[in-house]
Amino acid sequence: MKSRFISLLVAISLLGGCTQRLPLESAPLPFRQAEDSFKLGHFDRAVHGYRIFIDSNQAPELIPRAYYKLAQSEFRLGHHDRCLATLDELSRRYPAEEWRRVLELRGDAEHARGNAVSSVLFWERAHEIAEKPRQVLLRRRIADAIDRMDSDMLVRTRSVLTTETMRALVDTAMRRGGKGRVAAETPQTQAIAKLAGPTADPENVLAGLGEGGVKVGVLLPLSGKYAAYGQSSRKGIELAFAESDVELVIRDTEGEAHLARAAVDELAEDDNVVAVIGPLRSKVAQAVSPRAERAGLPMLALAQRRSITGRYVMQMAMTYEMQAARLADYAISTAGLRRVGVLFPRDGYGTALSDAFQDEVRSRGGKVVGAMAYEPGAEEFSVEVLTLQRWVDGDGLQAVFIPDYAATAGILGRALREVRPGVALLGSNGWHDPGQLGSAADALDGAVFVDGFFIGSQRPATQRFIAAYRAEHGGMPRILEAQSYDAASVARATLGMASINSRDGFVDALRGQKSFEGATGRINLASAGLERDLFVLKLDGRRIREVRAAGSGGANSLSFVPSR
Repeated sequence: MKSRFISLLVAISLLGGCTQRLPLESAPLPFRQAEDSFKLGHFDRAVHGYRIFIDSNQAPELIPRAYYKLAQSEFRLGHHDRCLATLDELSRRYPAEEWRRVLELRGDAEHARGNAVSSVLFWERAHEIAEKPRQVLLRRRIADAIDRMDSDMLVRTRSVLTTETMRALVDTAMRRGGKGRVAAETPQTQAIAKLAGPTADPENVLAGLGEGGVKVGVLLPLSGKYAAYGQSSRKGIELAFAESDVELVIRDTEGEAHLARAAVDELAEDDNVVAVIGPLRSKVAQAVSPRAERAGLPMLALAQRRSITGRYVMQMAMTYEMQAARLADYAISTAGLRRVGVLFPRDGYGTALSDAFQDEVRSRGGKVVGAMAYEPGAEEFSVEVLTLQRWVDGDGLQAVFIPDYAATAGILGRALREVRPGVALLGSNGWHDPGQLGSAADALDGAVFVDGFFIGSQRPATQRFIAAYRAEHGGMPRILEAQSYDAASVARATLGMASINSRDGFVDALRGQKSFEGATGRINLASAGLERDLFVLKLDGRRIREVRAAGSGGANSLSFVPSR
């Protein structure tokens, strides 16, 4: 009876063109919770939820899918024996059924256990029942495994294979003596594999797995102490991919490097994942960037600190170095301030910006007359004031850079202005908080700082993003939402190009765009790395206005926003 029910579902799905999904929204709670845990990468929770659902015997049409996702979760946890045991249980419960994805996963688990012959045998069986585009990928996987076998293993493998196509691969490897190299992929093979992707399974009892088309991975801290930042970034990414056919594969890193590394490994193994957006934390990005580079997995990192970049890894967020370069360029080239000093907090933020700014000033022919650190959160600056006076009298100081957050920068800036009102004040993005500047804003009139996003800007791309965000979420976006939106928009635009047929094709097309107008300004995709046209902002009493340099939409185009 149950077999006939499943057969009926299969027939219905075939009549529906193999594209219908099961009604997951009305599924029992344990199943839906397990699905959510799987999507977020919480595979231990997914295992628990799928097992509870299977044992409940509710919604029998979803049980095969639950078994498969349970086995997938165990595989991704590294429990390969348990994965195979779960697939055995599935086969015993449905002995008349044979699903391509189940066979593939069996092969993957055997391969992970070091059983190369068994893995090739299961992949061959999957190849026999797969649709044409998926066969291309499976044949490539089988050929790669055979290519790594020694002569004795090749003999054993040939004895168990059942198709002449696969035996021919073994014969070719045997003629080379084992451990040779398979022929390179052709552009036509890559195009079939990446553009078409695997088609939907006729066995629609396993439909809805979301593995049939182009995917983009997302690595964010969606739980834990950094969850608020991750959720903000997620809003921007999902807004950029609204109404897109691209599937977002979202993984929760919890802000931890080891979870991000596991997620990168998982995504790199999925041939349909063309690129990854994230991670967000600098330490996590530094830990996983080399991994993505080695795997040839394009990664658009969202971290502020410069991480390891290369052909496949690109820094998409505003970095400390970008801030320093934009501010130094404005100070020297636009304002003519060539003799500068730096007063900075002795923490990671202040030190990194101080070092970067000094390098940028010197590279442009300017002079750093001195640099002095103070304790983070300090409220008394008599020593710093005396130091500033010495720099002015002895070295002709014209401007001082204070890379700190608004509350402390406001106190220090006001103290400096009281004794030397003619010295220009320069700041970092930490200044962009009118509420924290408070009453100090009047005393800081004319101070200039930089940031990666400004809601008062009249740049068309910025205003379009703000309008879209408010329509979707209400309220006003911040820089995290804006930068994540831009990274996702760049990825979506790149995927929309007709020439994309591989991860290498994605990278080539990405860098070939040259420039992109985003919510955070113009992004130049230079071969040496990404460059941003950051916002140069000036305090004008209790307002902030954008200083538009020539070449970025007109000089001195003003956009005012009231202080809060």
